[in-house]
Amino acid sequence: MYQKRSRLQNLIILLLDCICITVSLILANYIRNGRLFSSDDIRMDFGMLLGASLTVFLAMNLFRNLNRNMFLRGPLHELIHILRNNIILFAGTAVILYFLNLLEAYSRLVFFYFLILDCLAMFCVHQLWKLALPALYRYFGETRKMLLVADMQNAQALADDMLRMKDYSYEMTGIVIVDGKGKENEFEGLPVACSADLLVDYCKSSSLDEVIVAVQEKENRIGKKGFKLQDVMEILAEMGITIHYSIPVPELNGARQKELSQFGRFYTVTYANRVVPVGQVMLKRLLDLAGAAVGCVILAVLTVVLAPLIKLESPGPVFFAQKRVGRNGRIFKMYKFRSMYADAEERKKELMAQNEMNGLMFKMENDPRITKIGKFLRRTSLDEFPQFLNILKGDMSLVGTRPPTLDEFSQYSPYHKKRLSFRPGLTGMWQVSGRSDITDFEEIVKLDVEYIDNWSFLLDIKILLKTVLQVFKGSGAK
Repeated sequence: MYQKRSRLQNLIILLLDCICITVSLILANYIRNGRLFSSDDIRMDFGMLLGASLTVFLAMNLFRNLNRNMFLRGPLHELIHILRNNIILFAGTAVILYFLNLLEAYSRLVFFYFLILDCLAMFCVHQLWKLALPALYRYFGETRKMLLVADMQNAQALADDMLRMKDYSYEMTGIVIVDGKGKENEFEGLPVACSADLLVDYCKSSSLDEVIVAVQEKENRIGKKGFKLQDVMEILAEMGITIHYSIPVPELNGARQKELSQFGRFYTVTYANRVVPVGQVMLKRLLDLAGAAVGCVILAVLTVVLAPLIKLESPGPVFFAQKRVGRNGRIFKMYKFRSMYADAEERKKELMAQNEMNGLMFKMENDPRITKIGKFLRRTSLDEFPQFLNILKGDMSLVGTRPPTLDEFSQYSPYHKKRLSFRPGLTGMWQVSGRSDITDFEEIVKLDVEYIDNWSFLLDIKILLKTVLQVFKGSGAK
């Protein structure tokens, strides 16, 4: 799944600037008059002043995004930029008030104090935002991991542009130089991920969301084995990895604006199994947070009740944590109430011959490793409640594809990895499509890929409702 570059961070800084303008006007009025509003007329006048200021500021942003290059500006340039914008804001507001015959209603000192306060407030907010944004991307797990693939002709320019771009929604995992010698460990500060011959294997086993390809001709053969670049790109697309392919775009003096994706000097066509609106992704995450908040409250109550029962029957921890593979290969610990004996993982090897699943998953109807309380927990799906902690952390979603174990993932083909191009979920398409009757792993993958290719927020709601019905019927998801 590919999410178009979000304008959310620009909207947030615009909102913060509007708050700065509002607070600065209030403080300027208070400093000048020693009080806020002494009458309804003064309150009305202030409302007109604030409305005029915000209108001018929003109009300035409408005609030109004032914060577009904010992360490329140093502190001094930022201060100069803010001062210039505030002078324009001051002039525009004065013009509006003049034509409304309200300019004489305001003290010149109010405007002077406002100019100083707003410049200081915006400067501080912008500097704090520059510090906070990278940390926010890391905390919420929304950083997209990108691999650069280039030939020697483009590698230098691509590496320079991507490192200088300062787009904190991306994390550069490394670079592959398709016609390089294959002995380099580093190129322009980026680790060389692998040789061209191992590109497919690297992408299959690594945590990777997107690849940007800047190679002169896609028909070129790469690496010592002479793979066609287009064939390699086909395999990456099969994995569900988003590909940005650089194309030559002529510069036209009479038409300077272009609508292609742009990474520094490189214009690209983006290939993805699904392009989704930012709004739907935000709704999905808000639904996850709301569901996780309710689930964690229930989890706290369940822990008080179930913890003694779990420990009485079988010594060991109350919670079971297992490493799973999440979105595009990210590793995380998935939590459950422990429903098996403490040595269950060691005994699994002995039971592999009795696996009832055809493929890479393990399932056994009368698994001897499951405790008595564990059978009850699984039948009622209560063992799944600790996963609301994973949802709260951002490792999982309410609806998605079930995350595989490390052993299962190591056996995946490129096509299998596509089911990981979405954030894993507590429930999903195959769980509400008769999971107890499905014994073929390929059928599960087919249902997961169907969910990814047809995803919408309404589909998530539909799956959640079906899951609730199945839980009440005693056939919860595992």
